[in-house]
Amino acid sequence: MQQLQDYIQHANLLAGAVALSFMLLLYLVWLSGIALLPLVVFVVPLALYGYWQTFVKPWLWVALIAVGSFLGNIMHLLPEGVIPLTLFQLFLFTAVFSILLRRLIERDFNFRMMGFEAEIILFLGLIFLSLIWAPDAPDGFRDGVRVLISIFFLYLVFNEVKRTHEIKMVLIALVVVAVFLGAYGVYQNVTNVGDTVRNMLGGGRFLRGRVTGTTTDPNRFATMFFIPMAFTACIILSKKQLSHKVMAFVAFMVMSGGIIVTYSRSAWIGAILMLLIIAWYYRNVKLFAYLGLVVIAVLIAFPQFTFTLLNAAQRFLDITAGSADDSSRIRLLLGLAAIGMFLDSWFIGVGFRGFVESFTNYYSLHESIGVAEPHNVLYTVMAELGLIGIVLYGFIMFKIFRVAWLNIRLTETEDEKIIALTCFSTIVAFFVFYQFYGGGLNDNNFWLVCALAFSLYYVGKAKSTPDPDELPPAPSLTPSGGGTPSRETGLPSNPTA
Repeated sequence: MQQLQDYIQHANLLAGAVALSFMLLLYLVWLSGIALLPLVVFVVPLALYGYWQTFVKPWLWVALIAVGSFLGNIMHLLPEGVIPLTLFQLFLFTAVFSILLRRLIERDFNFRMMGFEAEIILFLGLIFLSLIWAPDAPDGFRDGVRVLISIFFLYLVFNEVKRTHEIKMVLIALVVVAVFLGAYGVYQNVTNVGDTVRNMLGGGRFLRGRVTGTTTDPNRFATMFFIPMAFTACIILSKKQLSHKVMAFVAFMVMSGGIIVTYSRSAWIGAILMLLIIAWYYRNVKLFAYLGLVVIAVLIAFPQFTFTLLNAAQRFLDITAGSADDSSRIRLLLGLAAIGMFLDSWFIGVGFRGFVESFTNYYSLHESIGVAEPHNVLYTVMAELGLIGIVLYGFIMFKIFRVAWLNIRLTETEDEKIIALTCFSTIVAFFVFYQFYGGGLNDNNFWLVCALAFSLYYVGKAKSTPDPDELPPAPSLTPSGGGTPSRETGLPSNPTA
């Protein structure tokens, strides 16, 4: 009877969840103003089946949220709304509702901790406390909430992805989406030769045709390729099957083209360092040789792509020269202003998101060509949150790097090694990228790969810690052969012959 009551209770909850989701879908269709009723008839059953699967396999929500984070940079569901609705927001809100519902049904109230909760709480508390003296408190509060949501996303992924297979499936989903984005970017660039030629004639200043997405930011868009490129590069150099290597190589080449046509030098530096780490680990540079051969083949097949590669090479060589644009000089001004804010505020900081307002106290917008946003996460934290903020941020990053590095040393299977190296090299790439660009605290893709690294670490801990129910019972008496029973095995440590 109790089982029947539980079944009825679960069925009612699931039916309510399905009905609510169906109404949400119809509401979105109605808002779109497009006659999608025939499509809904086919999509709804598939969506309901997928929704049911998320109760059986909770990690599917993580894959959907991650995919939404990627696709959210090229499409908006409600672009005319006050706040454009993205796939990331839709999947995140739905996932929170479904996960809470499932945990209530299963009476699962376990919540895993990552080991730096004290630093996270203090850092978030400092962000909101600094709004008291911040010059633009409303803007700081809005960005503080975004950081809070990113941290929430970090713990959501960590608590829902608990197996190596689940991590691998999330990474595969990201590869599929990144291949689509890379192919889209390459196609747009190759078919717009005029933009590429004007880019070259403009000496790197014009840069039309950069793949940007809805954020109009090619640099942030380029970071979408970090995780899938690292994953496919590891597969290529690993001991996986040849068929897996071939598919990974094709995907890697498409994504390489995608990151090139963004013309993001900061992303290029991060990606190159990421690939060097992978090549160093495997003691294998074949990946770069293959890349060179494919580039030659592409130039022969598509001569118009020559302009793109030449312009990309010019952009890369101008990183330190400063001949093509003033980005290097502007970054220097921003760094000097950050040091001034740190010292003039008596190491307390100017308040979260106070960098932009305080920058004009040191340099005019004419000197920085209208740029006042910080382009380095370290000096941003130092200038806005002071000495305490940079120390807390340093502790958080140290623990993230430590866990990611320990994964490489402690993994056993080939899949675990691929995932561990993917996470570590990608974290390095993101960290390097945000030394040249702003906004590192609320990048969901960075926190995603950090969560996957911690999930893999806890998979290893679970494997090394056997279930007490599966341990053999310890003997109550010393065996006749003599010796003291071992604590681990229950066998005598010094058996006699």
